[in-house]
Amino acid sequence: MSNAPQDPYGPTPDQGGFQPQQPMYAQQPPAYAQQPAPQAQPPYGGYAPASSREKNWMGTTSLILSLVGLFTWFTAIAGIVFGHLSLSAARRGEADNRGTGLAGLIIGYVITILGIVAMIVFFVAIGWIVNECGGDNPADWCTDTA
Repeated sequence: MSNAPQDPYGPTPDQGGFQPQQPMYAQQPPAYAQQPAPQAQPPYGGYAPASSREKNWMGTTSLILSLVGLFTWFTAIAGIVFGHLSLSAARRGEADNRGTGLAGLIIGYVITILGIVAMIVFFVAIGWIVNECGGDNPADWCTDTA
């Protein structure tokens, strides 16, 4: 017997014992993992899908034009158009800001409808004033001469 202290885990390799395998992280990866990944081929004759941020500008433009429509009214119509285009792009995966496009679309419709209602009220009021003050028998408040 040898005077060497006994290893509690068994004999060492130099003592003729079991040779442990290399740990997993030190092993070489399998041959299939060393090959480069195949490049994805565009489907349908060369058409490659666009990135998901390519048309985000449409949603932002829709929201801005609709909000500017609070002051100018007619830009809200352009906000509606860009809102629909933005939602279509989001549905196709070309944009990822569906909420912004939807907000621009809703605000644009609300401003357009309110503008139409305001124009109708304005023209009805002008028509009523013309009817009261015009003709053979105008109202007293129209002809009040001091």
